[in-house]
Amino acid sequence: MPLPHAVARFNRRVTNRWIEPIARRSSGFAVVHHAGRCSGVAYRTPVNVFEMAGDPNDLVVALTYGPSADWCRNVLAGGGTVERRAVVHRIAAATVVDRDVAWPALPRLVRGALRLLRVRHFLRLELDPGDA
Repeated sequence: MPLPHAVARFNRRVTNRWIEPIARRSSGFAVVHHAGRCSGVAYRTPVNVFEMAGDPNDLVVALTYGPSADWCRNVLAGGGTVERRAVVHRIAAATVVDRDVAWPALPRLVRGALRLLRVRHFLRLELDPGDA
């Protein structure tokens, strides 16, 4: 069950603006740069990221608003980049995966919180290793 749209609107207008500068440089966070599917307008979305099997070029993001969130649909349709630890990487592939694929990459505490929120979908981002 994705979080309500009102929470998404609040985060987009308030929380994301505050957290974005921190997310660019902190481990465990990243900023996804993407373009609107129709408008082509550039957007930035701060997210929590987790490495799949310890691979820094294979990331997973919990889709707390579900796979129909605009930023997720933009990335799936047109790709983008990920700014992590002040380095920008091109997204080579993006796919929506289920909980059983992403679960091993998540810390126990995070799994518990996402279970309570009933998060079932995750976005797997495979980064271009040549960008590192």
